[in-house]
Amino acid sequence: MGIDGVSAENLLNIIMDEVDEMLIINDSDRNVIWMNRAAQRNLGISLEDAVGSKCYELFGATCCCDSCVANHTLGGPHHRGRKFKCTNIDKGYECRPAPYYKEGKLKIVIQRIRSLDKNE
Repeated sequence: MGIDGVSAENLLNIIMDEVDEMLIINDSDRNVIWMNRAAQRNLGISLEDAVGSKCYELFGATCCCDSCVANHTLGGPHHRGRKFKCTNIDKGYECRPAPYYKEGKLKIVIQRIRSLDKNE
């Protein structure tokens, strides 16, 4: 049910698009399934071009590495924040994942990512 004919999904998208932090949702295989406008703006990529990409590709990496936040959420239901640097530019980020499990299996990871650059 929505409010005044607006679906709950549309309301959630509106709210998440207004958040200043980058929000990227990926599946358990690290495929991007959604990201908010802040992520699109900061990464310079449209939602249409990002969907289906591996989340690490958005930051210029060719593969997942030990510091990948998703690696640390695969082991169990917990939240973990990690700082990392883009591989294609000299820029640091902090990522706080929120994994969603169903029947003991990781389904999606919602990543809240903010720049560590003091000027932003």
